[in-house]
Amino acid sequence: MMEQRLVVFDLGRVLVRICDGWQHAFELAGVGLSVEQMDAAVRAHLHAGVCRIEVGEGEVADFCRTAAGHLQIPEEAVTRMWRGYTLGPYPGVAELIEELHRAGAATACLSNTNAEHWRVLMDPADAHGRALGGLKHRFASHLVRARKPDAAIYAHLERETGFDPAWIIFFDDVAENVEAARERGWRAHLVERCENPIPGIRQVLRDEGVLA
Repeated sequence: MMEQRLVVFDLGRVLVRICDGWQHAFELAGVGLSVEQMDAAVRAHLHAGVCRIEVGEGEVADFCRTAAGHLQIPEEAVTRMWRGYTLGPYPGVAELIEELHRAGAATACLSNTNAEHWRVLMDPADAHGRALGGLKHRFASHLVRARKPDAAIYAHLERETGFDPAWIIFFDDVAENVEAARERGWRAHLVERCENPIPGIRQVLRDEGVLA
């Protein structure tokens, strides 16, 4: 009998639709701001700020306040953009998770995220939370205090779930995250960014022998 597999998903652009960058997010929030014209030093500062809150260093509200100062727009505009960054689960997510469990696999998510987005993603009253609620294990960078592709976050998942790397199948849309997982012995697959990646993920799982 085949040993149980653990199927691990990144969230953004894998199970969950998110904005296509800050420009898109500001547009959806109704904020007139040209990110392309942003000073390179400001870009670097904001990226560093995102990385910090994704490892649990500092509060999202403080980040939004600082970002507003650098962008010279109201703090409320940055907060509105940030809260609207996640756009809902892709069609078929809940059904895929349920089918994996019926097939005898365990499931998990492993996401570089922050407290504000994680609250929405895990809220059972929200569409995100309803779709993702079936996941057996849930790992977020701001709680683990390490972010992909840092080896520490992959090692944390292995310890917490008890799965040998050879039995972990991983899906992520960032090549360096996939490569880091492969270096640990995971069966990692790069998810192409598209309108709905779920059918492609399902096909990989069939090829891996997890789904019929």
